[in-house]
Amino acid sequence: MNILKLLSEKEYVSGKTLGSALEISRAAVHKRVNALKKNGYKIDASPKGYKLVKTGGIVNEFEILSKISRPVKICKRVLHFKKIDSTQTKIKQMAAENAGEGVVVIADEQSGGYGRMKRRWSSAKGGLWFSLLLKPRIRPDEAPKLALVAAVALNRVLEKKYKIKSSVKWPNDILAGGKKISGIIIEMSAEQDMVNWAAAGIGINANNVLPKELRASSVSIKEILNENIDRAALLAHFIEEFDALYGDFQKNGFTNYAGEYNSKAAFTGSPVTVDTGFEIIKGINKGADKDGKLMLDTGNGIIKITSGTLRKV
Repeated sequence: MNILKLLSEKEYVSGKTLGSALEISRAAVHKRVNALKKNGYKIDASPKGYKLVKTGGIVNEFEILSKISRPVKICKRVLHFKKIDSTQTKIKQMAAENAGEGVVVIADEQSGGYGRMKRRWSSAKGGLWFSLLLKPRIRPDEAPKLALVAAVALNRVLEKKYKIKSSVKWPNDILAGGKKISGIIIEMSAEQDMVNWAAAGIGINANNVLPKELRASSVSIKEILNENIDRAALLAHFIEEFDALYGDFQKNGFTNYAGEYNSKAAFTGSPVTVDTGFEIIKGINKGADKDGKLMLDTGNGIIKITSGTLRKV
């Protein structure tokens, strides 16, 4: 039995009751309560016992799982780090060690967070930095579409739960007011006809303070709402939304979400450039097709692009 679960169920719980439930001494109960306080929990102690006052914006396994309201397949185990080089690096290590689907790695701070093309991602305290270990039953060429499905899920959460109007800059950036609020990366191990695993890394500017050099191009949820949000609740909302889409995507593909994705697509109908890594292509952004490829009108017809970096002209 988790001491936090016991404390969250009643107003005050005596040390004797906690000790009996946990099968430990009252002195051990006192040590555990002090350990929780050191980790940011606010617990009131009185002659009546102990009372959990508030969590203080903590993001850990208990806080996340307690906020998920239904069974999900993509979050069975949560590993929380105060600081790590990269949640994506950690989840890939675990995948290589044959960890099962449903592991979530989250960090309060990353020293080496990165996005597509290994671009460095500012990952200061207060943001929501996490990676999911997925084992989808799809072909390898379908795996990049997981980023688009995750973008649909996150857009839904931002709009439904936080009333933030957001859009997707193909293929993987979430914008709010034209500024980047989140990025998504999908990395995988695959054979010719199957995906062994996929690591979905997501960074969300939640309550973090952005460095000066990024303020013109990026924004946080805190800036938009003018208040701190509960990051554990944000992650729980995303997991619930993405879990449902993930299951449907494996059965029916991206076709069911192409319309919704395009309704939220940034710069549709505008002149853009796309850097594919081999060439820079100019044209009018026509949105994504049913396979998640970017449709670009170059003036000589529509071409479809599988991956690249899109910029508005």
